[in-house]
Amino acid sequence: MPTPDLTPEAFAQARAFLEEQGRPLDRARFRHAFGGAQPTEVLAALRAYQNQDGGFGQALEPDCRAPHSSVLATMMALRVLHELEVPTDEPLLTEAMEWLHTQLHTDLDGSVWPFLPPQAEAFPHAPWWNQSEPGELARTFAGFRVNPRAELVARLWAWPGLLPEGLRAQLTLEARDAVLAGLEKGDVNSHAAAAVFAGTLEIPDDHRLPVLEYLADVLPDRVQTSPEEFAQYGLNPLMVAPTPDHPLAHGLEEPISAALLHLITALAGDGSWGPDWSWFGQFPDAWPTAESEWRSALTMDALLTLKAWGRLK
Repeated sequence: MPTPDLTPEAFAQARAFLEEQGRPLDRARFRHAFGGAQPTEVLAALRAYQNQDGGFGQALEPDCRAPHSSVLATMMALRVLHELEVPTDEPLLTEAMEWLHTQLHTDLDGSVWPFLPPQAEAFPHAPWWNQSEPGELARTFAGFRVNPRAELVARLWAWPGLLPEGLRAQLTLEARDAVLAGLEKGDVNSHAAAAVFAGTLEIPDDHRLPVLEYLADVLPDRVQTSPEEFAQYGLNPLMVAPTPDHPLAHGLEEPISAALLHLITALAGDGSWGPDWSWFGQFPDAWPTAESEWRSALTMDALLTLKAWGRLK
């Protein structure tokens, strides 16, 4: 049976939620995607999260409240810029990439981008961003070898010329090999980062196709497939195949169909989609603000996903 569409009434609820309670950034994204507004409005809202050093911070990623520039927040900014299909000479993009170049950490195993600066520990954040012990954050994220490196490398190919060609080639090879070494089954975001790599057609096939083949092999047994699973944090198939033209979409048709149905039925009474995670009691005073901002971001992302899959009437 075909997946039903989001009704016009439900869409109106989501629009009202964003206009009344959404972040300025997500309101601008909505008006651009669904109202024909110019991308300049989105860029102006995004600039509010950029620091003088060119990186992004200011809780653009709501689970980290630190104002300092971070790879985490800058990666979120790049997602918005990619959504807008900005040209390579967009100042927000070039400044962010210049900052990212300064954040590479190189050792005998290659070069990676640590997610957060040490200063972020002093500000409210989710438990998985804890770094009170030396090396704690790197252990949590497997040395940053796949997440965030694979996604950031993909962006370098989508916008060529922003880093030296030799460095981009080195990072691409290292990201590919890190994925092919195997991903832990429960490492949700590494699979999502690898999927961005596999879906970026600008990456040369000798690097991209092995990652695509690996993911196509393992994902059917790793993505969520049932309403009970979709209601919890996990590897939703829409995370790895957010659009029907993603090369991983064809092999995940059934779980994607189920995920779209769940997405449509999971709209809350206030017209929002909320996070399926919490901070488990850490920084209880800050979590309500983070949750509210996530509702804004996730509602906008849900509408874009439903639009991409043709599920809006």
